[in-house]
Amino acid sequence: MNLKQWGRIGGLFGMVVLFSAVFNWLFVTGSPASVAVIVRLVLAAGGLTFWLVTNRGEHPLGRGAFFGTVSAVSALVLVAALVGANYIAVKKGRSWDLTKDKLYTLSDQTVGVLKGLKDEVKIQAFYAASEPEFGELDQRLRQYLAQTDKLNVQFVDPFKHPAQVKEANISQTGPRIIIRSGAKEARAKDSGEESLTNALIDVTRGATKKVYFVKGHGEHPIADATERGLKLFADALKSEGFQPDELVIAEHKELPADTAALVVAGPVAALGEGEVKLVREWVDKGGKLVALVDPGVTSGLEGAFESWGIKVGKDEVIDPEAQNPEVAIAQQYTEHPITAPRAAGLQVTIFPVARSVSRAAAPPSGWTVTELARTGPAAWGETSSLAGGQVKFDPGQDLKGPVPLACSASKGESRVVVVGNSLFAANGYFRLSGNRDFAVNSVSWAAKEESRISIRPKQRQSNHLFLSADQKRRMTLFAFDLLPFGLLFAGLVVWQTRKSR
Repeated sequence: MNLKQWGRIGGLFGMVVLFSAVFNWLFVTGSPASVAVIVRLVLAAGGLTFWLVTNRGEHPLGRGAFFGTVSAVSALVLVAALVGANYIAVKKGRSWDLTKDKLYTLSDQTVGVLKGLKDEVKIQAFYAASEPEFGELDQRLRQYLAQTDKLNVQFVDPFKHPAQVKEANISQTGPRIIIRSGAKEARAKDSGEESLTNALIDVTRGATKKVYFVKGHGEHPIADATERGLKLFADALKSEGFQPDELVIAEHKELPADTAALVVAGPVAALGEGEVKLVREWVDKGGKLVALVDPGVTSGLEGAFESWGIKVGKDEVIDPEAQNPEVAIAQQYTEHPITAPRAAGLQVTIFPVARSVSRAAAPPSGWTVTELARTGPAAWGETSSLAGGQVKFDPGQDLKGPVPLACSASKGESRVVVVGNSLFAANGYFRLSGNRDFAVNSVSWAAKEESRISIRPKQRQSNHLFLSADQKRRMTLFAFDLLPFGLLFAGLVVWQTRKSR
């Protein structure tokens, strides 16, 4: 290429960089005096000056309608190809599970339940082959049968066998899958994996264990379906074979004999001395406790926690890398039954407004204390008031990250789990990332039901991407500035090169 052609390319570069500078000013930095904008303006001026010097009286673009039309047609062809590929993928049977959450792969929990079956289990599904649910249910039950020889599956066409429908009391809108093992019977509420596995657990497990949620101090109610309630948590425990209930400790001289685990979820007022004494003595004698304690709250159990080797910080966790610095995101996990299922695919746990919960420097004799989850290294435990607005890490005063957010402690039959936040288990956050598994696994471990601990059946849910402010800025810069303007410049260079031949 001669100097004039290089000048035209320089002019195209200058124009593209000029557009990039304007975009950066308006949508990325918000300031015309930022370094990124100034550098782009200098490069744009250089490119345009080079063109003016080498191509006086000409302009760098000329006619481009033909190439624009070709580009538009190419884009339409690409979109049509993608639509066609998706249509074929929907119409044809699935051979690979390419979904992000492996929606069509049996969960660890389901596989564990199936492989643990000791007696024959009969599954009777009242579905006709013409019904839309039949295909998916048939495929799922084939997956179940591949894991065990203890299942006896039978499909009953409700239109051909009305007598069996009446005898089994099956309705069109009610549960239509009956699971029996010995004298026990359970009905799956739908054909999904979670419902089927929960019904299997119901008919194959022993006596139901009760989990009592303490109330009377402003704790989250288990029947509350609002964002701050624990209905989803309670329902999840039911699906694991537990029986959740509420308990006013002050009304009892001793805890009920059928208490498998006691949960204190987000008290806003301190437990009374008598209540604390009762809980502490119960745990010391082999009781199981799960405490979810928010920052800025005195639960009354702090002394008991210390006697078990757990220190609850008088702080609030701040993560400057998060979009909301007051949302603590657990990124590191210690090997423990509660966190073990994350070994295959790590899921973060999201704690909105949390405090630190750490292992005591010298735990009492006989107690094994484990810090379960920690933040990233940039976070810290802020000990000063956040009312003033801006906060910063104060060495020697604040707890340096990674900040521990939850601890477990055990001694003999006694088991304790303390988490520095309660909202992660509330309805508004329960379905996010690994929150459900962390909450339910904590209760399962405390109640000595490790067999229930696993990655649970997948559910379709919205995806959430948590980015730091810097990551968000870089992603915006790449996706809306560098990539499109880079492609524009490359296309113009190709066009200009062909035109000059």
